[in-house]
Amino acid sequence: METKTDVARDTALRILKEVNHDGKYANISLKHHLRRARLPNRDAAFVTQLVYGTLERQITIDWILNKFCSLKRANSWAINILRMGCYQIMYMDRVPDFAVCDESVKLCKKYCNKALAGFVNGVLRNIVRHKDDISFPSKEDDPVLNLSLTYSYPVWLVKKWVDDYGIAVAEAMVMPAVSDGDYVTIRVNRNRITKDELKERFMQQGIQCADGLYIKDEALRLRSAGDIENNLLYAEGLFTVQGESSMLVVRVLDPQKGELIIDACSAPGGKATHMAELMGNQGRILAWDVHPQRVELIKLNAERLGATIVEPQQQDAREFQACLEGQADRVLIDAPCSGWGVIYKKPDIKNSIRREDLDELYKLQKQIISTCSRYVKPGGVLVYSTCTMNVDENQMVIEKFLQRNPHFILDDFTYLLPEGLKDSVIRPGMIQLIPSRDGIDGFFIARLKRMR
Repeated sequence: METKTDVARDTALRILKEVNHDGKYANISLKHHLRRARLPNRDAAFVTQLVYGTLERQITIDWILNKFCSLKRANSWAINILRMGCYQIMYMDRVPDFAVCDESVKLCKKYCNKALAGFVNGVLRNIVRHKDDISFPSKEDDPVLNLSLTYSYPVWLVKKWVDDYGIAVAEAMVMPAVSDGDYVTIRVNRNRITKDELKERFMQQGIQCADGLYIKDEALRLRSAGDIENNLLYAEGLFTVQGESSMLVVRVLDPQKGELIIDACSAPGGKATHMAELMGNQGRILAWDVHPQRVELIKLNAERLGATIVEPQQQDAREFQACLEGQADRVLIDAPCSGWGVIYKKPDIKNSIRREDLDELYKLQKQIISTCSRYVKPGGVLVYSTCTMNVDENQMVIEKFLQRNPHFILDDFTYLLPEGLKDSVIRPGMIQLIPSRDGIDGFFIARLKRMR
């Protein structure tokens, strides 16, 4: 009969297999399996650490494993057993090495065969014997490879950041975000409750609350919150899960009561419902997404939060709607992007990104801004944002757009920023947030104004 720890490792393994080989998102797979397994909090925390820790260090782990074996010899189950075992040996001091090897063998017998179990056992025990001898190339000898292995990022991505930003900024980009522990950030729905009242209700549940770093009147950081979307306060529409960088995008857009606003890439609706709150539910917000199931998600969130002026619509942002030309006071494009600014929270991104996918992404972003800019009325505002730190998706998109559209100019929004973020402005009208420096998601935000 399996022990609780066996169940925890078994659960973590199945999640890693789904993420690495079946194309599932880590956060969705983790939530599904934890809900199904109904593990005690301690075991659920262990599963979460195993999954996210292994994914976070996977590039480095694979480099280590390839020094002791050929991963091509193993099937997908064995590869992930090896990765999970190597992570525990190299990065989890409180887990005894013998226990890691024994439990890995049990998992291999369950999901593979006895021959592979012997192979896995031999590799992991060899790593245990030699783990103190494993070292990376020095920063002086090979700075790109050193950063890649120290922080577990693809070599090509580190090189790109070094080329684009220089070695010092590139290192800041790959460093872990500054944080004093695990937390989830929420936005208080101030149309229904004050921040202090919501804090009190959370504390009555034993959930720790602290103000956000920058948007202190709306943002709360919660700890020991469990599955927050199952919380009754969430069902009551008293808050939504949203990072401060995402809130900042709406603050930069600066929506006003009575305006017509187009949120061109809206799902799941966090920014649209935020706009509705700031507008006092006066005006219209057209909230678009190309996928019907994501439009339904916008609708559900708008209804839950009481954002009555949000109009969810299925619409491809690349396809021009002539009836809206020159009609919108403000247009928000939270563009599809590589997501490199939230890798620290979603480490599966860096294990799946491919250079060859980027050109199509750049093309999509340029199509969206070219089309949606036509909806902005003279004197109106266009905000373009991404959750990435890629110059080609950010500054380059804006600069090329401005070259082709001289009736738009960059619009300085420094006056709308919290004091602590003003140094992150690249130039008036553009800001690049970096998690390790700013303590929040790595967003890019540009604000443009249509002059005629």
